[in-house]
Amino acid sequence: MTSRGKLYRLEGIVLSRRDHGEADRVVKLLTAEGSVDLLAKGIRKPRSRKAGHLELFCKTQVLASRVAGSWDIISQAEALQVRPRLQEDFRLGTYARYVAELAIRFFEGETDPQLYILIDDVFSRLEEGADPALLMRWYEQQLLALAGFRPEWSTCVGERNGSLCQVSLHPRPDDRHPYGLDLERGGAVCHECFVSGVGEHSVRPLSPSALSWLQALQRRSFDEVAQFTLPERTAGELAQVMEQYIAYHLERRPAALRLLHG
Repeated sequence: MTSRGKLYRLEGIVLSRRDHGEADRVVKLLTAEGSVDLLAKGIRKPRSRKAGHLELFCKTQVLASRVAGSWDIISQAEALQVRPRLQEDFRLGTYARYVAELAIRFFEGETDPQLYILIDDVFSRLEEGADPALLMRWYEQQLLALAGFRPEWSTCVGERNGSLCQVSLHPRPDDRHPYGLDLERGGAVCHECFVSGVGEHSVRPLSPSALSWLQALQRRSFDEVAQFTLPERTAGELAQVMEQYIAYHLERRPAALRLLHG
């Protein structure tokens, strides 16, 4: 039999939940100090008072008690921000699942205080009607930087004749030659390095438009990039490029993408 200890309070965002036993759930809560799994006893019962306060993607405050040798138990929960659209709209909810999945996979329990701020901001923007595709591309750049996987979009990461290229990349709309993405080296390559490495397994073509957008998404706030119109063709390329980059570093394709794209 486990023993309960001191009560404590946490504010966090519900990233995921999984059923446990006949009526309980284990809730993964992202806080400013990290993510933690907590047990919500009886939450699946029809009259549970905690259920509405521990919905996916909501920001909530919980009172939990420490349990030796097991998950700490949520005694009380009070939702601070519910975000009903992310729970009721399948498409928006799937984007939110993608946001949560990347945070869980890249950080695996350890975190940066800025991650909590970022996830809270992205969930709120999704709820408020921001363009989800553009928001995901911006989110990916911010998350990768926090996780230590920041892509290099401004300087060529290629290598020629035994030396690093390191030429500055300044894509323009009238550029006729493609740039490249080197997944292994973690960034973009100039046209010359792309041509010389085109046969390598980890090198992909990258249009000038896509590279220009990646630079902006990495450097600017979302409010700034949202003032511009993302061309449909470039949007499709960016989604494919970032899926390849993320899958390469996670060594798996994010599961939420199967729901979004099949």
